[in-house]
Amino acid sequence: MKYMRNEKGPYAFICFNSEDKQDREYGPRCAQEAVTKLNGESMVNGVQLPDNKKLYVKEALKRTDREAERLRETIKYKSSKKRCNLYVKGFPDTMPEEDLRKLFAAYGEIESLRMHPPGEGIKKLYAFVCFKKPDEASSAKENLTINDKALTINHYEIKEVRELQNEAARDKHDFQQFR
Repeated sequence: MKYMRNEKGPYAFICFNSEDKQDREYGPRCAQEAVTKLNGESMVNGVQLPDNKKLYVKEALKRTDREAERLRETIKYKSSKKRCNLYVKGFPDTMPEEDLRKLFAAYGEIESLRMHPPGEGIKKLYAFVCFKKPDEASSAKENLTINDKALTINHYEIKEVRELQNEAARDKHDFQQFR
């Protein structure tokens, strides 16, 4: 076992070995059992982990493989939320986050709301509002106004997808100019 600590907290690498050197199935079998039984658990041997933390137990991967897996999981999560997550602009710069939350809450349960740039007294240029359900987000997108003025509301797109779409639009525009 190798125990280490980084900025995110403690972590360990554990290697299961059998006393019987001929038993090549023991280590992989134990590792798989540990992943199955312990990943996501917040209590170990009857002891609650501090701060409602949960164990993250996975097979050890090279750093590059871990980073690729993390990117895949992030894209998967963002894709699952893209019909629920709205990009909003056009609301008054002086509107506090609480008022914006109340405005959107009329259309459904809000999972999260983030204004950018964050902070009080700072000009707020845009916000992300994530609903629990896609139909709630669509209803807000179609119907929401402030003082009879329509807001600019679009479904959130993953940055990489948005960049590809913008590049394709520029290429199409440039080609039409060339013709």
